Amino acid sequence: MTKESHLPQGQQTRERIEPVEIDIGRAIDEAPISALQWRVFALTLIASIVDGFDTMVMSFLAPAITHQWGASHAAFGLVFSATLLGAAIGAATLGLLADRVGRKKLVITAILWFGLLTIACAFASGISSLVALRFLAGLGLGGAIPNMLALAAEYSPARRRSTIVSVITWGTPLGAVLGGLLAPVVLAAADWRAMLLVAGVAPVLLVPCLAIGLPESVRFLALRGGDDAGLRTILQRISPGLLAKPDTRFVLPERTIARATIGALFRDGLAAGTILLSAAMFSSLLLSFMLVNWTPTLLERAGIPLSDAILGTIVLNLSGIVGSLAIARVVDGRMRGSAVLAASYVCAVAAILCAGTATMIAGTPLLVLMTTLGASGFFLIGSQITLSAYITAYFPTALRGTGIGFNNAVARCGSLLGPALGGLLLSSGIDPAHILFAGIIPGTLSAIALACLAVSQARAQAPAPTHLVKNRGIA
Repeated sequence: MTKESHLPQGQQTRERIEPVEIDIGRAIDEAPISALQWRVFALTLIASIVDGFDTMVMSFLAPAITHQWGASHAAFGLVFSATLLGAAIGAATLGLLADRVGRKKLVITAILWFGLLTIACAFASGISSLVALRFLAGLGLGGAIPNMLALAAEYSPARRRSTIVSVITWGTPLGAVLGGLLAPVVLAAADWRAMLLVAGVAPVLLVPCLAIGLPESVRFLALRGGDDAGLRTILQRISPGLLAKPDTRFVLPERTIARATIGALFRDGLAAGTILLSAAMFSSLLLSFMLVNWTPTLLERAGIPLSDAILGTIVLNLSGIVGSLAIARVVDGRMRGSAVLAASYVCAVAAILCAGTATMIAGTPLLVLMTTLGASGFFLIGSQITLSAYITAYFPTALRGTGIGFNNAVARCGSLLGPALGGLLLSSGIDPAHILFAGIIPGTLSAIALACLAVSQARAQAPAPTHLVKNRGIA
């Protein structure tokens, strides 16, 4: 007589037909980071760099284009704003679609789209056509980001998620640095149209690599009832020692959503975080995009040679990369990451005050000015990059694309207003130092929003008072 025959009949049946379950999130969290995951991170980082390069390319071409066409700073500010308006719409739309059709398809579609439209920008004949083409390109530029961040977050173990996603988000400042290095070379050899051709061809060439090298999100496949054989293959590449039988079921014990919608972001305890995180990113991007797009012009107006003025943008972005790594390491794994970020934005406000003071004082050494800009980038852009990573962990998988996309859409409205506001202030003849001092307002608003979120999270996690527990027990 077998061992099984000693068991009650119902228990024998359950042991025969119930498949083993494997928690996908736990499997990823407990395994070392695999070659497949590193490939996902590397490809999304490269795609992010290309996205950042194409987003920021106009800031380096603004002086050449305005000079050739005789356009004002305010008029060219519309080119910046059109890009970011398109990006806001693209982020919301493609982020929502990502939770319905998957991350990989939309990453590839968005990158191909903005590559082709950037090539088209090289043939613009005036400000109006350039504004229209940059708006269309922005749809892809904004739509790629939520899907890249969601894909990277969903292949990251929880213990390193903030750091890894922060590195992926380096694409925007790294793209800006790449543009700052290439622009003088290309402009010296050809003209601004050639620079746009370079910026457009690069993402088009990247598309085949992404199509071949990127897998779909394993968490998305699990939530959508994907092919268990495909899930098994991916998970065994992540964790070769994983014992998965043919009848194994792969599960993701997270909140399930019948249909991803914007409204779902404001239910079931997500509303406060959705509002406060979006407000923080809105203010942060308003400030950072105003600074990054207009720093060369601001410094030139303050009497700095153009070559040194462009160096200021490079310093701002590179220091942001270093800052994000430092801040993300502090945030990773902490329940009070929002409090850390609030404090970091306070430091950003102080650094921008120092930078404004340095531009106002005649004869300030270049090293001192670049140091203040470096500190501004370290805390402002570093906090912003880390905040983007923090947001990916806030939303559940079923709403991650929608949540990131919504946050990006709101934030892009800030990035849309920032360059336009900078252009208007410069055209009004306001001193560059005073424009920098104005950055105190949005920086402080970001700090306040995150501090409020930290307080809200602390209250939600606080144990109930003893008398309330007793009353519940009596009830």
